[in-house]
Amino acid sequence: MTTIDTAHAAAEHTVEDFRERGFTHVPNLLTPDEVARFRTAAEEALAAQSNTDEEFGTRITATTDAWERHPALRELALHPRIGALAEQLAGMPLRVWGGEVLRKDPGHSAPTGWHDDLTFALLDSRLIFNAWIALVDVPAERGCLTFLPGSHRRGGPDRVELAEHKSDPDNYLFTHWPELRWSHRVTIPLRAGGATFHQGRTAHYACANASTEVRLSFLVTFTDADATYRPLPGHDPLDLSPGQPLPDHRYPRTPRRDDTR
Repeated sequence: MTTIDTAHAAAEHTVEDFRERGFTHVPNLLTPDEVARFRTAAEEALAAQSNTDEEFGTRITATTDAWERHPALRELALHPRIGALAEQLAGMPLRVWGGEVLRKDPGHSAPTGWHDDLTFALLDSRLIFNAWIALVDVPAERGCLTFLPGSHRRGGPDRVELAEHKSDPDNYLFTHWPELRWSHRVTIPLRAGGATFHQGRTAHYACANASTEVRLSFLVTFTDADATYRPLPGHDPLDLSPGQPLPDHRYPRTPRRDDTR
């Protein structure tokens, strides 16, 4: 079994999955003590500032810029172990673009429909991807992620317009790429402290929380170090100019255990 101390070796073993299938599973990314501390921080962040995404009926409670507001969650987003692993998977220098707490309550959530994260990205980047870190056990019935292997390699446009997602959130991927509907699907339950890493074009889904306990996770978004700002039509929330490189003070380079930069 993969352990904390072999995280770097695990990256070497899973890098092919990440690049060829578009996702990979890394168990035991956090220690039990870290899980407990970061879970408490996540709960505090949700209590202090959160919003419920009900636009498409998903009933996900999510923070906004939690990694910038809460010191412990910033520590998690900039964790050297996670950053080193992310750069090994990507094969390029990275920076952290975001870090948010996600919660699905039992009995009141709905499925998160099939989507890819690149549709929503405010970036021009060679690579955008997420680390989805479980802060509690997330078996299949609690809403773990399901992926379509290789879907990040599909042809056609790099991404669809955000308006198309809003008009048909559950089917926009299948409308543009109907072959995806028949793709093999891989569901990855996670124990607390485990994580999945998935690329921005990888199609994925999560079922409703049909368990009796809360689903709680932390999402770290990585992008290549040379990414530039790309506002979407009708969505330009940052004080940056189109094409502007991301400022280091707000979106720092991923730290490494042996970082000498």
